[in-house]
Amino acid sequence: MRVNPEYLITFSAVAELGSVSKAAEFLHLSQPAVSGQLRALADAIGAPLYTRHSRGVTLTPDGLELLPLAQAITRSMRRVGDLAHERRHHLKKHVRLGVSWTLAAKAVHLAARFSDEPLKVSLHSDHTPRLIQLVSEGELDATLAVDASHALPDGLEARRFSSEDLRLIVPRGHRLAESGYVNLNVLQEETLLWPMPESSVRRRAVRLLQASGVAPNRELELGSFLALKAALVGGIGVAILPRSMVGLEIEDRHLHSVGLEANDITLGYHVVSAPVAMLPAAVREVLDRLVR
Repeated sequence: MRVNPEYLITFSAVAELGSVSKAAEFLHLSQPAVSGQLRALADAIGAPLYTRHSRGVTLTPDGLELLPLAQAITRSMRRVGDLAHERRHHLKKHVRLGVSWTLAAKAVHLAARFSDEPLKVSLHSDHTPRLIQLVSEGELDATLAVDASHALPDGLEARRFSSEDLRLIVPRGHRLAESGYVNLNVLQEETLLWPMPESSVRRRAVRLLQASGVAPNRELELGSFLALKAALVGGIGVAILPRSMVGLEIEDRHLHSVGLEANDITLGYHVVSAPVAMLPAAVREVLDRLVR
């Protein structure tokens, strides 16, 4: 049986907004029209897709199984609409790229390559789980993420484009500044600076310390990478980071990068998006430039 794609778009809106009335308003349809489409979709599937209650709707197991497929159809139809709008109005092609805070420097260089070309690249920074959610919802075309190859929403895939080891970053003049490699035990005498808890880099560093049984002398949470850099340069403590996050400060010799004698220190950098064959040509062009 052929299923009307409009019914899937309506179902996706109801599921994401949690309400038939909110979905009707969002889709510019009447509530009876939305309810009718949902009934027709449930008949086509052969099972109830949601239950209604005073606070909105809750998806049934069959509805939860259908949702990622409906979201994929919604993303595709949205892209078709965007493409038609761009062609009719001769607009500059626009690629919406998410970027983990860890990969901000790489993304800025990538976007800069298109500054003189008929293609606009806009960047949206956030933590990896939120960025993947935005790609799944169609709000971003793709995202650059850290360690994102597991437990992705249906319809998305992760392709590794690079990797980087975690390092111990220390201020100029620090006793370890000229060391080649050090054991994590050195942190027992240091103040360890942390970024925000949601950071993929922080989560990996925490696992390193837990596996080694090392407890730093003192820990200080800064809440942002900007504050973390300022504290490092100011000599307040040391941090476990990939070198690329403080590359300019290392080149200026305000900071030094020291290798870690530990296992599981390599961060995988991934592009998360729909399968390549389903991506618009402009998105493929941007992502191809990433790996050159």
